[in-house]
Amino acid sequence: MMKGLITEKEFQKGEVVGVIRASRFVRNYVQSHKDINVETIKEIHEEIFKDIWPDIAGKYRKENLKIKHSGLLLPHFSEVPKLMDTLDFELKNKLEQLEISEGIIIGEGDSKSEKAFDEIEKVVRLSAWIHHKITFIHPFREGNGRTARLTGNLILERFGLVGISVKVEKENKNRYCNALSQVDKFEDYEPLVQLISEGLIDRYNGVELKYYNQSVAS
Repeated sequence: MMKGLITEKEFQKGEVVGVIRASRFVRNYVQSHKDINVETIKEIHEEIFKDIWPDIAGKYRKENLKIKHSGLLLPHFSEVPKLMDTLDFELKNKLEQLEISEGIIIGEGDSKSEKAFDEIEKVVRLSAWIHHKITFIHPFREGNGRTARLTGNLILERFGLVGISVKVEKENKNRYCNALSQVDKFEDYEPLVQLISEGLIDRYNGVELKYYNQSVAS
């Protein structure tokens, strides 16, 4: 099955199935000891599209694209491999910089809470960073946003947090796009970090929050 040979409704249905499969892939990957790198990102994308559009699944785009209703000029397709290699190098360094320590329970009166919150903020900021990098480079023909959100969740979950649902529908779409645009224009990650933080708060509402570093979670 591939795009062009199926109806739009069938494609959308297949895409939903692919996202569910990719989410399961992320959960399983979290439990592995494998490194998180650009090959992981390509695997996530492949899980989404391998049934409905195998020609693009896990493969870098071979054409130039424009984002609707956006003035952002995407990188030329010929620049994508080099940009992703740079991302791979930077991601490795950022993962290594996250402090390795034992799991910390965050609770009232816990002397380690402040340190734990600092570590959680680092994880959230790394999730925001990789999220934006993928949407900015736009390495794939289709599904860059979904791949970015799933990769962001992979970062959160690898370090013991939970995956979230970044709301990009209806009235939330403008806020999401503006948050990404804020990074593009001013390198200001705060709006995107806020979105991810709100997603975590929603998921942890009424649940004791724990932080586990990579050495524990992986």
